[in-house]
Amino acid sequence: MKHMNLQPENETQTTSSPTRARIRPRFQLADIGALLLSTVLALTIWLIAVNQENPLIVQELETPIPLTVVGLSEGLEIVQDLSAESVTLDLRAPRSSWENMRPGDFRAVLDLTGLGVGEHDVSVRITRRDPQVTVLDVQRPEYTITIDRRLEKEVPVQVEVMDGAAFGYEFLQPIYTPMTVTVRGPESQVEQVVRARAEIFLRSAKSQVERTQQLVPVDAQNRPVDRVEVAAPGRVQIVVPVEQWPGRKEVAVRVKLFGPPANGYRLSAVRSEPSTVVLQGDPDILSQVPGFVETEPLDLTGATTDVRKRVALLLPEGVTSFDGDFVMATAGITPIVGGVTVSEPLIVRGLGPGLTAETALQEVDVILSGPIPLLESMNEDDVFVILDLTGLVAGTHTVAPTIVVPNGIDQEAVIPETVEVVIRQRDAENGGLLLPQVPDVEATAISTTGTPEAAMGETPTPNNTSQPTSVETQLP
Repeated sequence: MKHMNLQPENETQTTSSPTRARIRPRFQLADIGALLLSTVLALTIWLIAVNQENPLIVQELETPIPLTVVGLSEGLEIVQDLSAESVTLDLRAPRSSWENMRPGDFRAVLDLTGLGVGEHDVSVRITRRDPQVTVLDVQRPEYTITIDRRLEKEVPVQVEVMDGAAFGYEFLQPIYTPMTVTVRGPESQVEQVVRARAEIFLRSAKSQVERTQQLVPVDAQNRPVDRVEVAAPGRVQIVVPVEQWPGRKEVAVRVKLFGPPANGYRLSAVRSEPSTVVLQGDPDILSQVPGFVETEPLDLTGATTDVRKRVALLLPEGVTSFDGDFVMATAGITPIVGGVTVSEPLIVRGLGPGLTAETALQEVDVILSGPIPLLESMNEDDVFVILDLTGLVAGTHTVAPTIVVPNGIDQEAVIPETVEVVIRQRDAENGGLLLPQVPDVEATAISTTGTPEAAMGETPTPNNTSQPTSVETQLP
């Protein structure tokens, strides 16, 4: 009986086991769903919090990004000038990215790799440094690019004088170097170039003008050709000789003085308005006129203030002045601190080889001021008047002298302010013109520490040995 009663118990246990096994998995799926839901909710809440703290902002980048061209094959050129091209970007980025954003974080690239001669539509590729930044739009996302072969050719140089010399003067044919230059660029552009042009302004010059000017490639109508450059150095050295008209001569005005100022006063400056005048007359008579004309005496007797008076020019018979026969002369009178007027011989330097120079004056007056003991201790070797003729060609020139004075001494004025110098070829023949032989005006070698050569950092020499300028010049 006991055995019979055990069988139902076994059956009951057997039938209840499957029920319990089915219930357990149902509880596990419910737990997973709840976990997923809570994760999604937490992520959503976090994203909302992050967006409130650091929201995404959409706007245009303030600074345009310059265009960068890469991949152009060797021997090719772009016909268009893209150097000033740029693109504007519309961006989306977190506020923190906008706060740290710089134009240098972006690059706008036109990649021409593999493209040959012809016209091509090329898309702009934008690269960015911050991965949180999204480029929404590129204003002008594509460019039409024309590619041409690179060409070089040699063209002549043309120098054009844009204005004129001073009244009574004329300029001669410019002398320049180089005579030809190489230009390069896209073939279609280079083929239009016929010369390289330079402009020079004389601005009423009275002596030769020297300039170094930039060359510009131009077509047959003198219009600049874009995208073509002149090979280095791309500049031309120009010398324009300027000569005086026949029957005309420009000379300095030398104010003649009479009488001393009052006791305790000194002469500090002398000037005339104008400081030079243009004379006209028979060329033979003008050739005898030195490089200056004097005025009637300006009386300084007893003067304690500046003396200003209209005085007549003392002109040779048969000679008149384009500027009138009178000038306004002014003599500066100042209380004596210490002043002296000395007459100093002219020292010529910088004269080119094969040339001789003749000055209208052998000496000029120099007005000096300074402590009286210094002035009293000066000797003839302490003050020098130098005429620098470096680079001047044959002809008549007006040169302002350079004054070298000891330390502590001031130069107040030079009478006259300019000196006429006539430069001639040393040889008898020069292009069929017979030129007279004129002795050299040589610089005297001074051995004292106050020599002009020492003051200028040069070794004193008995004769003029200055080298010619680097620009080769010749008489036309």
